[in-house]
Order: sequence, then structure tokens, then C-alpha cells
Amino acid sequence: MRISNYVIVFLFLLMNSSRIAAQYTPIPLTGFTADVVAEAGPGSLTTTTTYLDALASNKVMYSEAFRVFAGIGGGGLPDNGTIVSGGMTFQLAPYTGNNALVVSRSTNASLDLVTPASFARLRLLCFATEANTLSPAGALVNVSLSFTDGTTVPYVTGAVLTDWFNGTTNTVLNGFGRCSRVATAPWGDDGYPANPRMYYIELTLSCTDIPKLIQRINVSNVTTSGNNAPFPNVVVMGVSGIAYARTITPVIIPSDCNGPNGSIALTVTGSSAPFSFVWNTTPVQNGATASGLAPGNYSCTVTDANGCTSTYSGTVPLVNNAVITATAMPAALCAGSSSTLTGMATTGSLNTWTWTPGNLTGASVSVSPGSTTTYTLSAGNALGCTATAQVTLTVNPLPAIPVVPDVAVCPGNNGVLSVQNPLPGITYNWYTAATGGTLLASGSTYTVNNVTVNTIYYVEAVSGAGCSSPARAAVNVILNPVPAPPVVNSLIVCAGTNVTLQIQSPQTGYLYNWYGVATGGTPSGTGTSFVINSIATATTVYAEAVNSTGCVSATRQPVTVNLLAPLPVPVVAVTNTTFTSLTFSWNAVAGATAYELTTNGGNSYSTVTGTSYTINGLTGNQTITLQVKALGGQACETSLLSAAISGTTLSTKEIFVPNVFTPNGDGRNDVLYVYGNYVFSIHFNVYNQWGQLIFTSTALSGGWDGRYRGQQQPVGVYAYTLKVVLQDGTVKTKKGAVNLIR
Repeated sequence: MRISNYVIVFLFLLMNSSRIAAQYTPIPLTGFTADVVAEAGPGSLTTTTTYLDALASNKVMYSEAFRVFAGIGGGGLPDNGTIVSGGMTFQLAPYTGNNALVVSRSTNASLDLVTPASFARLRLLCFATEANTLSPAGALVNVSLSFTDGTTVPYVTGAVLTDWFNGTTNTVLNGFGRCSRVATAPWGDDGYPANPRMYYIELTLSCTDIPKLIQRINVSNVTTSGNNAPFPNVVVMGVSGIAYARTITPVIIPSDCNGPNGSIALTVTGSSAPFSFVWNTTPVQNGATASGLAPGNYSCTVTDANGCTSTYSGTVPLVNNAVITATAMPAALCAGSSSTLTGMATTGSLNTWTWTPGNLTGASVSVSPGSTTTYTLSAGNALGCTATAQVTLTVNPLPAIPVVPDVAVCPGNNGVLSVQNPLPGITYNWYTAATGGTLLASGSTYTVNNVTVNTIYYVEAVSGAGCSSPARAAVNVILNPVPAPPVVNSLIVCAGTNVTLQIQSPQTGYLYNWYGVATGGTPSGTGTSFVINSIATATTVYAEAVNSTGCVSATRQPVTVNLLAPLPVPVVAVTNTTFTSLTFSWNAVAGATAYELTTNGGNSYSTVTGTSYTINGLTGNQTITLQVKALGGQACETSLLSAAISGTTLSTKEIFVPNVFTPNGDGRNDVLYVYGNYVFSIHFNVYNQWGQLIFTSTALSGGWDGRYRGQQQPVGVYAYTLKVVLQDGTVKTKKGAVNLIR
């Protein structure tokens, strides 16, 4: 009894949980041909009308109440006849009457719907008996549907319906047990907890038949194999279905002038969900809602899960809420000028704009009316939205062009420009350009300061309404001729001299002023000449020219009087020594015209024009001291006397190497030689400051010209080594340095 109660609770929970999720609902039927469920005492024989399989087996089903009455250990169909499995609910016919459609081999039978109705799908709760030995293992079944319109359509042909023992396909319920159809115990109960089993056969109606009302379900047992006729039996216990119902409910939102922004949202209720949607929009939209729609007619094809379609048609209306404004910038203008008319949609998206008068198109247009005009703007769009607005443009007259005479001035002076007969209420503006440019000043007069070039100025008249004259009047500011600065030669004189400065080629009618400063100040003198007495320092004076119109030369001519300075002191060196002569050389002094020499400390002088001097007729080992000064063009240019330089002639066997030479190409002292008159052979080497040998000579006639590999060597100090073999065989060596200068 404990096990029995557990099974009851389990079945109850199972059936109720299935019912919650059920999609297939029971269909009330008539036409059951047999009572095959024992529902109570006194026995299974008296409460049923036939057995389900062969007489040798003699089996029927039993209810939960019969199980309790008979003390059977398991199984039992629900007493209320409700069977729930997954998404299916079946309602068995009452156990007290016929509750099964039993169709034996090669026979037909049918069940009628109590109320004909439309269904998308049907499932028959059924099984076969005495079918385990057949191949395939089950009865073969045909099922057709008859509709109230008189048509009958086959839906299942040759389907295999599995025996009620051990089937695995489309199982709805198993383990409800069976018993023998006898009057008293023993009941011969068996099968539970795994068998018997019930299955379903599914019928999916075509799109053509779904809307029709089903009147009858026709079942044919078309089994041909096996030798156990009239078995196997096809047993139908109930039918469940998904009712066909479809309602399309639209929600339409109109498109307004900001669109296209209309929409149609479809809500589809009924069987065979989910649904797909195809709208006749461009591009095609596929949702339940079509959005972004312009006013017009639309249709949508709705397809259910079975591929069945229906068509919705609807219209999106237009809400003409367009509002526009029209403006003019500027709203008032001067005759001959233009204004920009601009339309703007404050509500709505509009794209066609027309202005009248003029039949101009565009949201923004330029107009130039001759008089005050009112413009009307009409706007619209492809949706059919329209709106209008108006704007008035005021046109003001232009003032006359001013009259201003030209002005002539000297450079640097100011010129005053004046409008003739200025009018009250008119503003006069001055510019440097005929059009555009930057405003210089406003007023009937304009002063040009410090005029330096011929210039054209322009003046316009502007009315109180801001309208300018048709053009600006041109006014010429003309420069009177300016004399050229006078030409005066600068001088260089000795200090204390009286100097007279003279204008070169003075112009008749010109006035010449002399100043001590380049600008400003008062004249130091007037005339074509100017005298400076006993000049003591370098001085600059300035001369200007003034012509008959009073114009002064643009600049004052500077005239410089410089004082002559003594020339630089010559630098003297001994450049050649022999046994009977000494040669002295010095650098050339710029500006020198000659040189004075003294060998007795300045008591007497000799004058030469060159830069070297040779004293001949000397004895061996005789010393001579020489000083030099440079002479200029003026006595005050004579330089100071140079430092005293001494030279000594050679003795009989003396070897001499100069300590300086000047390879500058002037023909004097250009080559460095070794000097001596008792020489048999020499070996003379010269080195640069890095110790590199740059010259070698083995003869007195071979001297160094200041070059190495054809390149002049830089000014500087060079070292030398000398080996001399005298004629008596004596060998002398010497080291020293020589200065290369240019």
C-alpha cells in the first residue's frame, strides 16, 4: 500500500506539471467502439466490453480505482481519465462507457468531433496490440481528416504504430499495467512498472486545411503482414490538438513632417507561433514593426511556424504639422545691395522652397529689389507636407558721391582734404582704397600728416540709414618737387688748417643751409660755401637745399672733415748679409709715398721709395744700425722713427742664415738661402711646427720659396738644421729658426 500511494502522488505531480506546460489540449469526441478500461468491482469482465489482444491473453486496462479494489500491486490509469505528458494533455472517454476506438486488421473506423473546429496540429493517443511478431514491429495505420466543407484529406499513410509493449517512439504514458478480462480473481495483472505503453501519432495540417473545420478523424488499419488476423488491433484512446486561431492587431502611428517616421506594429495571436514578417517596404523590413514609413499603403506577409501565410494591409496617414519661418539678412538694405532670404523649418523636414515674387528656389536665396518688397515663401516635402511664411525687405536710397578738390604739399608736410558743400545728416568716411579697406577717419575734412609720396585717398557719403554713395570720390595728395641733397666733397686735412666746404654745381634759386646736426637744429650758416677755421678735431657738418616752393631736400648731405694721422711705424729686419754688404728690409706701409733712412740716429737721412736698402762696401765683421720712417702726402702724416736694427757683415769663414724671409712675390727677400763664401758643400733641411721635413737643399743656390709640394705654407716659425763642409774640410753644424712673413 505504501508503494501504491507513492505511485499515485508521482503520477499526480507528473500530470499536473505537464499540464502547466501543455500546448496540445483534449478534443471532445464521439464514436468510440469499445469499453476496454475496468473501472471498479465486481470485476474486469462486467465493466468492459472486449479484450484488446488475443483470447489467449484476454487483456484489458484498468483504472486506479480498480487497482485498489482488486489489490493489484501497480499500474492503473488516472480515475479522471486525464493524461498529461510534456506539452500534451489527453482526456480519455468515461470508463463507464465506450472509451476506445478499436480497429482490427483491414478495417476502417472514425471518430467525430463533438464540435467541429480548426486545428493546426493533432495528436492521436494510441497503440497496437498483438503486433510484436510483425515486421516491422507494429500495425500499419492510415489517418485522414474529413472537413465540414465535404473534403477528406489523407495525412498519415502506412505509419508504424508500435505494440503496447516495449515501444520507444513518441511515448506518452507507460507502466499503467493490464489485467485479464475475468469475472473474479485472480486478475492476471502484469506489465507494470514498464508496460503497457501508449504513443501518439502527429498530424500537421497543411496551410490549405488549417482554416477548415475538422468534422471527422478516419483511421484505417492497413496491416498486411503476419498470420494472426484479425490482429493486430489499432487502439485509439483520445485526440489532442493545437487549435488554429490567428488575429492580427495593428497599431498605426502616422508620419508627420519630420518623417518619414510613421510605423505599423503588428501583434499576432493564435497557434503555430513563432511568426515571421515580410513588409513591402524598400528596403524590406522583417520585424513585427515596420518603422520609418512615409504616408501610404503597406502590406505585410505573416508566416507561422508551419509556413502558412496571411497578408495584412494598412495605411499610414500624414499629419501635416510643418511650420516655417522666413527671415531677411539684412532686413533693411540700400538700393543696389543684396539681402539673403532664409527659410527655416521649425517643425518638419522640408526640402522644396519657392520664393515669390521672382519664383526663386532654395532655402536661402539672394535678392536685390529696387524698392521695398514683401516675399512669400512656400515649402514642402515628398511626404506631402506644406507651409508658408512671409518677410518684408525695406530698401533705402543712396546719397550722392562727395566732391573733394586735390591738394599739393611738400614732402613731410600735412595736407588737409575737405568735402565741398557737406550735407547735414550725412557721414563722410575716408579710406585708402576705392573699395573695402580700413576706415581712416570720419568727417567732412581729413588731415594727412607727414606726406612723403603722392597718394590717392577716397571718401564716401553714408546716410543715416547706413547707405553708402554709389562710389567713393578719389582725392589726390600731390607732392611738390623736392630738391636733391646738395653735393659737397669731404676733406682730410692736417690739424689747425682753415677748411672751406663748397656746394658742387649749386642750383639757381636754391637756398643752401649748413647745420651741425643731421636733423633739427638751427642753421650754422647759409650759402654755397661754409668755412671752418683752425680745425682741431674731425668734424661732420650737414648741408640741405630749399627750392622755390619751400620744399627741403629729403635728407641733409653729411660732409666729413677728417684729420690726417701719422703713418704706422715700419718694421725693419736684416734680410741679407755678405762679407761686404748688409741688406735691410721693412714692411710696406699703407699710404706711404716714400721712406727716410738713417744710420746715425737721425742726424741725417736718405730717401727711398722701395721697402729694402742694401749698404755695400763694408768690411768683414762690420756692424751697421739702421732706422726707417714712412713719409705721407702731408707732413703731418710722417711716421715715427722705427726701432734701431743692427746687422754685421760676415767674416771670412762665416755661415749666415736669415731669421726672416717674405715669400710674397714682390721680388725682394722671397727665397730663404744659406750664405757663405768658403763653402765646399751644404745639407740644409727645413721643418714645420709638427717636425715634418718640408724642404732640403744641397747647394747654396738652392733656396726655400715658402712652399711645400706646390702649396704656400702659412705664416709662422719654421725650424732648420744645417751641415756645412768648408773648403778646408772643416764641418760645421747649425740649428735655428726662421720667421715666414708676407
